[in-house]
Amino acid sequence: MADVALGIPKSFKNEIRNMRIQLTSIKPLICRAVAATLILFLYACKKDQLIVDRDKHFISTDHKVDIINPFDGGWGLKLSSNGVAQLTPSGDIYYVGTYKISGKNITVKTDQQTFKFEILSETEIKEKKYGILMRLHN
Repeated sequence: MADVALGIPKSFKNEIRNMRIQLTSIKPLICRAVAATLILFLYACKKDQLIVDRDKHFISTDHKVDIINPFDGGWGLKLSSNGVAQLTPSGDIYYVGTYKISGKNITVKTDQQTFKFEILSETEIKEKKYGILMRLHN
């Protein structure tokens, strides 16, 4: 009755009450949306699987010496902590370039071409195009 004395009609009061009920039912949806966004954000910030804090030299594990071709020395990849890579793709000539680690992938860019590797563990990587398995050499 006091609301009518202030000039607020009952229908307006009912509309405000309905809006409060709707807002209360939206709160769980907003909380779920915020939680899902946070989970997606944290998942997108994936941790690199290989940290190069010192020089790391990977060599091919299944290389067989060929008597006919003495210059075929197998694959080798040296990653330096300053972002420089030295790549020997099955020979005695090596390419110098840069590398970038993103999650479980290593991309080596040289002037000649780009090579992609998959990080299998802290001690093993695999070249993606030819499937060359390489192991960390101390």
